[in-house]
Amino acid sequence: MWRPAVLASYALDYRISQSPHWFHAVNWAWAGVSAALIALLACELGGPLVGLIAGLLFAVHPVHVEAVANVVGRAELMAAAGYAAALVCALRAERRPVYLIGVACGAAFAIASKELAATLPAAIVLVYLGRRMDLRQSWRPVLVAAVPIALYYGIHASVNARGVFYAGGMAVGLEGLGIVQRTSAMLSISLEWWRLLLFPAHLSADYSPAELLVSSALTVRHLLGALVWVAAGVVAWRTRRTIPGIALGLGWFVITMSPMANIVVPTEFLVAERTLYLPSFGIMFALASALVATPWSLRVRAAMVVAVVVLGAARSIARIPSWHDDELHYQALKRDAPRSYRTLWLEGKDEFAAGRWGSGERLLQTAIAVAPGIAGPRLDLARFYFNARLWQPAVMQLRTATAVDSGLSPAWSLLPRALLAAGDTAGAIFAAHEGMRRFPDEHDVVESATAVLALTRRR
Repeated sequence: MWRPAVLASYALDYRISQSPHWFHAVNWAWAGVSAALIALLACELGGPLVGLIAGLLFAVHPVHVEAVANVVGRAELMAAAGYAAALVCALRAERRPVYLIGVACGAAFAIASKELAATLPAAIVLVYLGRRMDLRQSWRPVLVAAVPIALYYGIHASVNARGVFYAGGMAVGLEGLGIVQRTSAMLSISLEWWRLLLFPAHLSADYSPAELLVSSALTVRHLLGALVWVAAGVVAWRTRRTIPGIALGLGWFVITMSPMANIVVPTEFLVAERTLYLPSFGIMFALASALVATPWSLRVRAAMVVAVVVLGAARSIARIPSWHDDELHYQALKRDAPRSYRTLWLEGKDEFAAGRWGSGERLLQTAIAVAPGIAGPRLDLARFYFNARLWQPAVMQLRTATAVDSGLSPAWSLLPRALLAAGDTAGAIFAAHEGMRRFPDEHDVVESATAVLALTRRR
């Protein structure tokens, strides 16, 4: 990843204060800016009343806590601010072309904050359709937004040695699946998006196997997921003229959620609450539009909004401590996602550290079985085997870890020593040379390889 705006923000924070409280305060400031711009956009699209309701629902939504309370979530906040600002300017540019400057600046800031901004040109077309504006006039803001996005990816290719435009590998559970199989698997998992956005009573610090079931075969959840998406499409189509805000909101959700759907672009995670930050506006806007269009009295509608806002704010406040520090997050992880491979992995390490090797081994082996494509649990289990002088089990786990992730330098540091201790001198020499070839600048790998080669020469 390369997110220069966010990196610059962190660097500036660090020079002002190294206190975590300052970083959190800046996150809260960005949350306020992005919520205000989102509310302004909602007013532009649906009028003051819809804008007020959508803005309030967005501001207190509990699913946003991870993005705001967890400092690394700042990318979501900054990207949303630039995204919303660009769209407000795009709507106003139809009559005053000077706002195209704002479109360019907003697009540049958004794409420099997170890759999600690549969907901005499509969102501009959507809001023009939603406002029933002349679609032929949308080409100018679309082009102006597309230029900084294209420039970003051009520069990205030159600064990123890996030459990729996304975070890395495929999410756990989706490895080796083709696009059709991934689409099928994500159809079932997409139910979690709807639950989190509409009924966020239960939030989780992790959404990974086996906490979430990943299956491309037909299940009840697949049928239910298909039913939900078909129902959403039917509602959007039937209300496109009477309540256009519903179709606009659902269209927004599809566009902004598509980069996180693991269908075309890999994201390394199945579901993450922070990634629902910008997409959630679409659902909140659709709900606000539907509520304003109901025949209920103003008092009833106001009472409903107040009740939802109060409940949302209370749930958000109660959730904040889960992201306060590593220990509280670990406790939340065990409470929210006890079956997740990450939870099992961490608990296994804790058990080993406490001297309970039997339960520690079982937990790490379970984590490996749940997520065989993740090398970390194998590496940690190999370290414990190595320290216990169980050379063959250590070698087996290290070989598998390096096969799963050939770039895992700590495994290459340990493998030659484990092979030598296990009596495989030829294998140790090969692993030492291979480690130095792969990681010539890694001190631990080179030092371990040099020591092993020196010992083999003496023999």
